[in-house]
Amino acid sequence: MKVIPVSALSDNYIWLIEGMNKQQVICVDPGDASPVLEVLKEKNLTLEAILLTHHHFDHIGGTAGLLKAYPHLSVYGPKDMRIPYVTHTLQGGDILALDSYQFTILSTPGHTSTHICFYEPQQKWLFCGDTLFSAGCGRVFDGSIEALHDSLQMLKTLPDDTQVYCAHEYTQQNLRFAATVEPNNPAIYHHLQKLLNQVPPCSLPSTITLEKQINPFFRIQVAAVKEYAKLKGCQEQDSLSVFRQIRAEKDKF
Repeated sequence: MKVIPVSALSDNYIWLIEGMNKQQVICVDPGDASPVLEVLKEKNLTLEAILLTHHHFDHIGGTAGLLKAYPHLSVYGPKDMRIPYVTHTLQGGDILALDSYQFTILSTPGHTSTHICFYEPQQKWLFCGDTLFSAGCGRVFDGSIEALHDSLQMLKTLPDDTQVYCAHEYTQQNLRFAATVEPNNPAIYHHLQKLLNQVPPCSLPSTITLEKQINPFFRIQVAAVKEYAKLKGCQEQDSLSVFRQIRAEKDKF
């Protein structure tokens, strides 16, 4: 079983999850139908279902086009009136049995108020939309910084060897910011150099272990990260205050 990356728009990844019948796939966050349909045709695959993490158009914009090609698809996503075409609504704690998989639905608000992630514990796959990026995290839109903080801290508790499938190729930019937060962290520079030398440039999947080494939003308890937040004006050293300051600095980076 494998996960196939499909590049879309300017920097999105759409993920195709191979089913037990290797000619059937599940599609995660189709922001654009065209590249998905091209891969399906090229590899002689059939679409089985669509999983949506949140309502932003670069994650759902291809749903209509895929439904045109596959009219009877089931579409799974959070309960949110801003997401059309959902046939089955999901919330945190639900178990989605699909093909040979048992996805645990994780409620991860913050980037948006209704964001969810899909975690497959046997395969140790996390499809995290825009909540967690490699070396970063999503901005706050209609969610809250408090919710985003709590969501990231929850994802940090997943098994270390969990493979992290984010929805954007932001890793190099995120690493450059992480290096300003922790200029003496060799893991950041090592990973950045690895990506600069890598062909093709896809940096994903990451792992929870790697994120604990390079992601400032997973490292808010580390002394150097706290010191950076303090230098930027953070008056408190609690987890949420440091997280809020780091996110504010990343917004300006």
